[in-house]
Amino acid sequence: MNAGTDTSSEPTESGDNRAVGAQLRAARDRRQLKLEEVARELHLDPGIIRAIEADDQSALPAPIFVQGYVRNYARLVGLPEEELIRQFRAQGTEPPPLSVIRISSKLPLFQLPSARLIRNTILIMLGVILVWLAYPFAERLLASRNGKTEEQLPGRLELPPAFDSEQLFQQPEPAEHPLRLP
Repeated sequence: MNAGTDTSSEPTESGDNRAVGAQLRAARDRRQLKLEEVARELHLDPGIIRAIEADDQSALPAPIFVQGYVRNYARLVGLPEEELIRQFRAQGTEPPPLSVIRISSKLPLFQLPSARLIRNTILIMLGVILVWLAYPFAERLLASRNGKTEEQLPGRLELPPAFDSEQLFQQPEPAEHPLRLP
């Protein structure tokens, strides 16, 4: 069963070359512990302990978690933890390497802008509108400080310059036309 293990590695303290689950079950039996006691001590479901002892990878969670379970189980029953972890990895239960999954490069037809972009655009538009609305007031304020007021002051009415009413109703004399014969 340990075809993938290194022959130069030192054997376990018990000299056992069985699978990790079988070694753990044998050590539990030697200590006369019940499966439920081990599960309670390790804070695991008894089904997980059964799957570890049976080397049933389909009933176990991810290998990285199982390595921690095996380490704690070995510590509980007095087996060398690192040796059992090494054997567990050699059984082919090493977690697969992380891989990067490429998301399709196809972009949607319409992609919504981010909330930050929308917020900034709205703030800029509000600023432009406020400046546009405030410009006439600022222009009048600056003109009044320079003494150039075009608006009339309240209570004072400027009258147009005086004119002669006779000039208003008179017809202008026609100028002599150069082509007119006398």
